Amino acid sequence: MNLKNIAALYGNKAQSAAFLSLLSQDDIHNITLQGLVASAAPVFFASLSERIGHSILFVLNDADEAAYFYNDMMQALGQQKVLFFPSSYKRAVKYGQRDAANEILRTEVLAKLSAGSDIYIVTFPDALAEMVARQTTVGDKMLTLSVGQEAGITNVAHTLRNFGFREVDYVYEPGQYAVRGSIIDVFSFSCEYPFRIDFFGDEIDTIRTFDVQDQLSKEQRKQVEIVPELSRTEEEKVPLTDYLPAGSLLACKDIAFVSQTIERIWNEGFSQQAYTDRMADATEMEQRDIMREMNRELSLLSVSAFHRSIAGLKRITISANADNSAADATITFHTTPQPLFHKNFTLLADTLSQYSAMGYKLYILAESKKQQQRLQEIFNGEGNECIGGKHGKIDFLPIDGTLHEGFVDPELKACLFTDHQIFDRFHKYSLK
Repeated sequence: MNLKNIAALYGNKAQSAAFLSLLSQDDIHNITLQGLVASAAPVFFASLSERIGHSILFVLNDADEAAYFYNDMMQALGQQKVLFFPSSYKRAVKYGQRDAANEILRTEVLAKLSAGSDIYIVTFPDALAEMVARQTTVGDKMLTLSVGQEAGITNVAHTLRNFGFREVDYVYEPGQYAVRGSIIDVFSFSCEYPFRIDFFGDEIDTIRTFDVQDQLSKEQRKQVEIVPELSRTEEEKVPLTDYLPAGSLLACKDIAFVSQTIERIWNEGFSQQAYTDRMADATEMEQRDIMREMNRELSLLSVSAFHRSIAGLKRITISANADNSAADATITFHTTPQPLFHKNFTLLADTLSQYSAMGYKLYILAESKKQQQRLQEIFNGEGNECIGGKHGKIDFLPIDGTLHEGFVDPELKACLFTDHQIFDRFHKYSLK
């Protein structure tokens, strides 16, 4: 089994049907999901991805929390449906140190939304505080190519030059393209890997992503969106929420905290030291771009503008407690966090046996087959390491993949325990 199978179980919960019903009611604007603890929330939303039919903007409280939420949802859902929208700066916005890798992730989100895709977007206040290029700008500067399309390699190269892409011998960073015979390689700001587009005459024969280190293909693509760098556009910028299609949803834990963080970032602006560092050794043209980029009014989002931008969105509050005073409707869950065992396998065996006796299914989540085999030996093997002992055989279902935090769901009668919490190991999230 894998985490997609676990997510499918959640889709059959009574709370899932109630949630979908509330989303369809026009007079319901604020829904509280109460009692979703640990990693239960991303699993719940992953289970409904095909039935909600709308984009959802998930705003977590900070970068790490958002990254773990994204990682959990990606494990339960897959990479194509959920995207991470980070800040374009390496540290706090006020330091002004841009991160090219984050620019790619941000542009990928804008390109997907501009293409009309219903997606899950996971972000945090610092990233929302930065405004983005208008959707019309992205549309004007997005080249969509498909297998079988009559495009012509010369025409594609001409369009890339007009977009500001630089021709090189071999691409190794976003904003570059290379032409070799019937092949054009292009590194778009909308994908973590460059595209290799092979022509047969003027027709696109194949499109693949590839690794710049070894030049080996990664995956076949039927269609790609090629987008240049958008952060330096001179046109007026807008909040990310302007990209969200009609019916999109806003999900967060604490909207007041999000507002306070956006207001703090606006008040801080860009530090004088950051401005001085960026201007040093810059050309006259680069200095002009830097002055525009570090102009708070042109680049950052005020808290009043933020509230205006989310006014039309139906809001979902993910709450662990019972405070639902602002909600039009509340759906209650009864999940509890995975207990702490601190490598005490006797306590672990006692706990699993108790849950098994109450009719719970035991799921142990691990990222590797080797770790699952080790757990089988610890639970039901022979010798000193075995913890079955007086409890007899402990039956559990191994799950390929893991979540950040395990939990117990009494309605499903299921325990989802992670191996890294059992062994007290640090769990690191994985981003593109």
